[in-house]
Amino acid sequence: MIAAAPERVYALLTTADGIVRWMAPHADLEAVVDGVVTWQHANGDRVTGRFVELVPDRRVVFTYGWDREDVGLPAGSTLVEITLTPVQAVDGSGTGLHLVHRRLSGPMANAHDGGWGNYLARLAAVVEGRDPGPDPVAGERVPAARAKSTP
Repeated sequence: MIAAAPERVYALLTTADGIVRWMAPHADLEAVVDGVVTWQHANGDRVTGRFVELVPDRRVVFTYGWDREDVGLPAGSTLVEITLTPVQAVDGSGTGLHLVHRRLSGPMANAHDGGWGNYLARLAAVVEGRDPGPDPVAGERVPAARAKSTP
């Protein structure tokens, strides 16, 4: 559970300023259906996609891919679904966050699972008013598909 109201979490998921606070130093988001979703990590790797569904304070769905051809996930080739659920906490309102990244399999699913775990923890810290500290994966490149498929 995130110790903040869903509308605060939603804002960090759907605005460029929000993304910059917890995930990437550069972002461009247009929070309308078919609007652009782009962010660039400190290492230069760039995610691109489009918003598919937006339900204010409840749901964010967007396509997702990398602009590096060797990753094997072209722009818009996968789908990220984020559902926010209001939760009543003892000391105020909170949010349950459920993220599903579709159209990923095997080692690429594992790699992205680790990345999302890192960044969702940073999102929670920021929205709860804590300093997320330095990003431990900021310097890591998204792995190439070939590297992830070799034993």
